[in-house]
Amino acid sequence: MKKGLVYGIISAFVALSIYSCERDDICPEATVTTPKLVIEFFDANNPGNSRNVNDLLVREIEKDTAILFNSTSTIAIPLKTDAIETKYIFNINSQSESGGLIDTLNFSYATVETYLNRACGFKADFIDFRARKESIELDEMNWIRDIQVRETTIDNESETHLYLFY
Repeated sequence: MKKGLVYGIISAFVALSIYSCERDDICPEATVTTPKLVIEFFDANNPGNSRNVNDLLVREIEKDTAILFNSTSTIAIPLKTDAIETKYIFNINSQSESGGLIDTLNFSYATVETYLNRACGFKADFIDFRARKESIELDEMNWIRDIQVRETTIDNESETHLYLFY
């Protein structure tokens, strides 16, 4: 009788342990999360033609790390989700922070957070997106000639949000 009771308790404990397990809380790669800002570069002299940027070093102001893009006409960079603006230094034709041609761009926006699920948490979309150069004076160190915001709402990475002409 005691053996039967012990086996019954152990069996019940094992069964509860197995059936109370949940699947891992891992956010699937296919889930659309906070989008990056997608920027495409164009030739300022021939605005209909996209143009590759060579050795473009992009660094967020207030951060020490930079992203180097080699020979591409489109880039994607993150925006701050806990602020209403993000400033980046765009340094072209340079593989380090010194040298090359430099422009500073200021991106301003509002954020809208959406709860996805327990595994993925929240997603931030950006609305009322605006872009401007910090220094509008043209000198030999500036390289960006014009900026065109294509999308004022950034909610995916499948479309270009900003055009830069140089």
